[in-house]
Amino acid sequence: MHRFEDLAQRLIEGSLARLLGERLQPNAVLRALVQAIEDAETVDAHGNPVAPNHFWVHLSEQDLAPLEYFHPNLADQLAESLRQIMLHMGLHLDAAPRVFLRGVQELAPRQISVVARWIPPALPISSTTAQFAQAISLPRRPFVIVDGRRQIALTDELVRIGRSRENDIVVDDRRVSRHHLELRWQRDLEKFLCVDLGSTGGTKLNGYPIQQCTLEAGDVLSLGGVEIIYGEEFALHSTLGALT
Repeated sequence: MHRFEDLAQRLIEGSLARLLGERLQPNAVLRALVQAIEDAETVDAHGNPVAPNHFWVHLSEQDLAPLEYFHPNLADQLAESLRQIMLHMGLHLDAAPRVFLRGVQELAPRQISVVARWIPPALPISSTTAQFAQAISLPRRPFVIVDGRRQIALTDELVRIGRSRENDIVVDDRRVSRHHLELRWQRDLEKFLCVDLGSTGGTKLNGYPIQQCTLEAGDVLSLGGVEIIYGEEFALHSTLGALT
């Protein structure tokens, strides 16, 4: 415990303080990171405890913009701090932590919210069941991770998600409506628009209820409690620290 307290103090007085300046309190950020780690601890397929490897750090847009401007490698530096924290907590890391930064209008200045998840490094990869939708070709290769178990490439301009077998992505869970939501490719924005189809359990984006919203790499959708993570291949490799 003393070793971790020493590390925490060094982070607060050193790297976190330099990164955050006066925008955020380093000790508050450290507490949020540690709490997210503890909340997301899980076990792998063999029952072994494993630390989370994906982190979504939500800040107010007012705080995030200057932080990213003055520290363009902020996500990588936070990932390294997380790696050190988890090693000193005695946790097993099966993959380098990856950090996604998000500006959130609902958060007030100097507030921070951190969500962490463990995603298996090698997920089975498939594509949607759509046969007739027009395929899209993007260098960033969008995909979704469904409930932490399946990685599905998005190759069509319209992707239907729900419990019914008629959907392009079938989520067999009673919390999910038969026709829960659609992902609609917006050519002018070059982004997917997520649209809730009047589902019973509702849809949340990064913890906030939505009816429709464009997606960014790293966004976490909740369909009545079933999580779907939206990713783009290039973005998931933005924070790859060494594990040694």
